[in-house]
Formats: sequence, C-alpha cells, structure tokens
Amino acid sequence: MTDRFCIDGGGLVVRTESGWFLQVGVEQTQLAAETPPDVVAERFAQLCDSVKGAEKRCVLGMPGNECFFVCDELPDSIDPKDRSAVTFELERHFPLDAESMVADYFVRAASRQIAAVAIETRRHQATVDALQAAGIEVVSILPVAFLIARAFWRSDAEKSPFTLLIFAATSAESLSAESLSVDGGGVYRWRQFHDGDDELRRHQATVADRVDASERTVIVGRSELPFPLRGRVQWCDRAALRLAAEGAGLALGGRWGRWPDLRRGDLAPSDPLFAVAGPLRKLAWAATCCCLILAIAAGYRGNRLAAESETVRRQQRAVFAEAYPGRRVPVMLMRTVRGEHSKTLGSRGRGDAIRLPVPATRVLRDLYRGLEHAQRVGGVRLRLMDLKIVDGVCSVTVRAVDAVQIGTIAKSLETIGFDVTPPAAEQIDPSKDEPIPTYQSTLSAVWNAPANRVEEGVDS
Repeated sequence: MTDRFCIDGGGLVVRTESGWFLQVGVEQTQLAAETPPDVVAERFAQLCDSVKGAEKRCVLGMPGNECFFVCDELPDSIDPKDRSAVTFELERHFPLDAESMVADYFVRAASRQIAAVAIETRRHQATVDALQAAGIEVVSILPVAFLIARAFWRSDAEKSPFTLLIFAATSAESLSAESLSVDGGGVYRWRQFHDGDDELRRHQATVADRVDASERTVIVGRSELPFPLRGRVQWCDRAALRLAAEGAGLALGGRWGRWPDLRRGDLAPSDPLFAVAGPLRKLAWAATCCCLILAIAAGYRGNRLAAESETVRRQQRAVFAEAYPGRRVPVMLMRTVRGEHSKTLGSRGRGDAIRLPVPATRVLRDLYRGLEHAQRVGGVRLRLMDLKIVDGVCSVTVRAVDAVQIGTIAKSLETIGFDVTPPAAEQIDPSKDEPIPTYQSTLSAVWNAPANRVEEGVDS
C-alpha cells in the first residue's frame, strides 16, 4: 500500500531542484525541471480531468531555496497591522526591495517579534499566470516546509512547540535538510542546510548548550541520524510529500489558519472574486434553477386562476341572463350590474326609482298618537292584544268594554291619518283575567304620509 494522501478539492504543484511534482487526489506525476510553466499547467489540468470529481484548484508549493525568512523585533515606530510599513522594514533583512517581493508574516504573541517569509515576485509570476490561464485556481502559495509543519502540527496530539527536521535528497549523492521551530502561532525559526549531515552536525553542536532536555525534535524523511540530538527525539513515520499533501488539503479546505500565505500583492488574483468563482458559479446555477422553478410554479398557478376566473364569469353571465331574460349579456357585465344597482337605489339624484319601505317607527309613532287620542277624547279603555306593521300597513288587535269604543278607536286613527277598514267586533266572554264581557276587533289601518294627507284633505 502506497503512503499517499488523497487531496480533496484540488491538488498540489511543487517545483523542486530535481523537477516538478504534481498531485491531484492520490494521482501523482513528475516533470523535468526544465519544463516550462505553461506545459506544467496543461499537464496539471489534464491530471484534474482524469481524476473523477477533482476541481481545478491547486496550492503552489515553494521550495526552501526560493524563500527568504526572518524572525526579528519590530521597531516601536511601526504598527504591526500596517502591512506596507512592515514590508518596507523587511528590506533591511532580505536582499529584495519591497516592490519586487511578496511577503507575509505573523506577530508572535509572546513578544513583539514578527516571523516573515518572502519570495521574489518575478521568479514565480509566470507560473501563477500559466496556471490561471489554464483555468486553474491558485488558492495559496506556500513554502513546502510550511505545508509539512502545518500538517504535523494539526495532527500532533501534544500540541506543544517542537523543532522539525526535514530531510530530502537533492541528488544521488547530496542530502539537504531544513530545521523549523514551530509553536501555535506558526514557524518562528527556519534554517536550511544544503550539505545535510555536516552542516546540521555543526549546527547541533553550536546550539546544544541552549537546547533544553525536554524540548522535542521531530525527524521527517530519515529513520536514523549519524549524530545524537539533545532533547526528546520523535520519528515521523509519514513521508515529507505525504505531509505536504496533507498541508495542501488544509489550505484547499480553508483550514490553513493565520499561517503566512504568499498569494497576495503582485501574486494575488487579478479578480478579487477569483477565489470564490467556483462557489459563485454554483450559486448562480442554483439561483437560475430557483427562478425557473418559480416561473413554472407561477405559470401553473396563473393558469389555474385564469380557469377559475373564467368559471366565475360564466356563472355571472348565466345569472344575468336569468335576471334579465330579454337583454343581451353585455361585455362589461359587472359595470352594467353596478349601474342597475345604482338606479335601483336611486343614487343618481332623480328621486327614488322604486318605492322604499315605510319605516315601522314612523307608523308606530302615529299609531300611538291615535290610540292616545281615543283614550283622551273618547274616554276609551282598551287593551292592545297584537300588533303587526308591514310597509305602512298595520294590523291592530284591541279589546274594549263595548263595541262603540272600538268604533271610537277606528275614528281616532282616521283622525291621525290612517285609512281604517270598518271594524267588526266580537264579544269575548268573561274569564279569570277579565271578569266582565269585552269586545275584540282586529283593525286594518293603512298609514298615509303627511303630504298625502294634505292632498286627501283638499280633495275632500
């Protein structure tokens, strides 16, 4: 079983002294060192196409000999948040001017020191441009040593500071080494040894007195050393390229954290939305599909509403034809109905088109006046048994002590303005409630409006 890590969401592109190293998913390939960047980009795109589900995104790994690193105190006059001022301050440490380099840094929490890494823009601009021209999104530009350190720190159970020794064969005879001191903030010391064993032995002899016996040293790429190391030694069973692939997976997945990233400055994407172009395209497709679904749903609902509206219109035409059988059903049906309704209510100022019902309260008022007149003038004693008023027509059932008083009641109502039908009285035998004989009659009286009473009086 090969010791390979599957990179999700893209791949890794690394240029080393021996050549180009490309990985997408678990698929790896190597190209000669003299391969031009456009060919590398084309080969990486083909590798992405050959891996199912792979996205055309990559992390561009920088070899250690292409990077500059420093960890030093920052002058009090410079604000660590002022990136431009810090970049110009780095000119004192790097053999590059601020305009020709891309640098990133972090401020160590325990002190005012900044740990900065930089690369020369001109040497890597062609590679970045070629990858972008091939439709490949360059997510991050990171030193390979930082990829290895970040991957090991994330998987480290102790989460305590350590020194990382990375060994790599530069040729069949020579071996290079890199020493990185790592804590929770990132890499704060980085040194390269081109003549691996000899330089590293001399370096270890120099710093041996300053190394605490409890400090931890992690070895990557070697199973043994020809010289002893002071402190605790931990051998990593994962290859350097596997750790680099794990670090690339962290960067592609947005889990790189606050560690330095050189995808900025002149090497930043020309399109500020380039890094999220893929998700934006997916969002656009989702929005388009949503709009299509809404349009289809709106069309379906509109058709249903149109069908229901047509059903209502047919019902309206049928009702109109039934109400006005001799008339043609008009086009503007509701307008015609409203016009007929207005004429019916007499709302156009031409008087009442139909006779409105006589208010029962007006009739009752005059009826009360008539009965009161019969009692006051005629001395009638009566009992009102039943009363019904419908549109000015009264049906009054009364009882009196004799038939003459019933006639007096009818005469009083006529005096007030009622048209009274001659009454017919019937005798009621005595009862427990009325121990004397009484006479009962139902009077039919039609109420006349005051204007009509005047006209009738004139005619008479």
